[in-house]
Amino acid sequence: MGAQGGATLQAQAPRAGTDPAPNVDPMSLLPEPKTRETQRVPIFFPPTPPPLDVPVAHGVVPPGRLAAPPELAMFVNELFYPALSTHLFASTLYNNLRNAVGEYHATKLALQKDLRGELKRVRDSDAAARRSALAAFAAQQTPKIVELESSAEQLRRQLITVGYSWGILRQWYLKYQEKRGFSPKEVSVVMRGYAYYQNGLLPRQRRLLQEIVIELQAAVEDKAKADTAQPYLFFSPEPVRILLAADLPGELSARIAAYQARKSQMKKELYDAVCAFDGAATGFWYNPLKTLAKKQESEFRELDGLAEEIRRGLAETSATKPPEKASPLPPILAERISALLRNRAAAERTATVRADAIVDRTYEVRVRVAYRFDEDGMKYIVVPGLGRSGPLTKEEDRFYEKVRNDLAAVADDYGRRLAELLNDEESIRQDAAATLGTTRTQAVNAALLSTKQIVSLKESDEGYRDYRAAVFEPGLSPEQRRLLFDGAMERLELPLPRGEMQITTRSKSW
Repeated sequence: MGAQGGATLQAQAPRAGTDPAPNVDPMSLLPEPKTRETQRVPIFFPPTPPPLDVPVAHGVVPPGRLAAPPELAMFVNELFYPALSTHLFASTLYNNLRNAVGEYHATKLALQKDLRGELKRVRDSDAAARRSALAAFAAQQTPKIVELESSAEQLRRQLITVGYSWGILRQWYLKYQEKRGFSPKEVSVVMRGYAYYQNGLLPRQRRLLQEIVIELQAAVEDKAKADTAQPYLFFSPEPVRILLAADLPGELSARIAAYQARKSQMKKELYDAVCAFDGAATGFWYNPLKTLAKKQESEFRELDGLAEEIRRGLAETSATKPPEKASPLPPILAERISALLRNRAAAERTATVRADAIVDRTYEVRVRVAYRFDEDGMKYIVVPGLGRSGPLTKEEDRFYEKVRNDLAAVADDYGRRLAELLNDEESIRQDAAATLGTTRTQAVNAALLSTKQIVSLKESDEGYRDYRAAVFEPGLSPEQRRLLFDGAMERLELPLPRGEMQITTRSKSW
């Protein structure tokens, strides 16, 4: 479960495997500044916000090199997340910025707490009274959020340094006329970089670029497959995604279609502007993105007005109600499944922390280490790194063998724990079959999968409650919606992606 109110900072700050000390200033847990000399540095991009009411993994740490600094969980939906991430990894977050980041987050938590409190206070009021009360509260709170968002943009600029910038080492640009065109993945990488690092964009445009990135990442060969990969409606605040019923009233459907068309046009203009500007010879003295920002500022206001009309229309239907799914299995089995999911995530987390400690010892040596978790255990590989040629010396051979043996010990411990969990899962499967009165594997698997999804959503109750209010509650200002959605992303406790080294050359193939 996500932490409550101001407890988020304390609950998220300690590094994996440690217990948070009570009454500790979370920002004091950030690493102390030190000098780190390196040509390329890692950048950590935030997790992609999930669509509304989609089960998410809790407590899972993605395997591999460059684990994200756990302090980033406090800033998971911030536009300065990547710039902050490199400073945290390199321990170069100096006191003035450290204090500014801490003060920013404390202010944001207080505003989120006030907003949640107001939503709770008016929860049982009728629709008209609730909308009126929320509008009055929005008039009072929105100026404070505007100031907060201005502080976030200032922090984004201050945290970006030349050596740590996303594109400082990049040797290819979308403007270049190359025989081999750019893949959707390559274009998405550029759009993502602009979303977090390019000056001259509105914060709303940065969030719009996030939507473009999600669409590019889901790009496939034809429209039918694309609709399957990305069936959701991008709504407000960006980049939320929702599913709506197909049988909405005609007038409401027309408004939604108009909203989609207007937003799509704005995204196309932004996409085209980035493609035209990226690598342009005139980029040093003319930035068309700034011109587009001025144009789209008023368009965003119009889009927000249309979104509010849609919300009021949806409020008169059942489209905004959370999905009600009853588990096909009794509560006692649902709880056992929930415990199984938690225990498996904990086992992977423990193994990941141990493996990362081993991998960390190989940074100064040319060695490639990779590991992953499969259904039947932990797999790993240790081989000479890129650029290493010739036979290994005796010392190198001993070092490689030591790394392999240490990873083998982690894999063995994880394997034993996994065997226990698989036995528990088989016991649950047998009891589920007995409860359902069937031995058909397909029926039992469907019941288990449905129950897993339900218990996973239950773990996300707090986060999705904020998410739903940010999307559907009439009367909130656009700034309040963004504030609430950011809080939802923190409460969902999404796995933090691993770091990526600064972009340089293109790969030889797609």
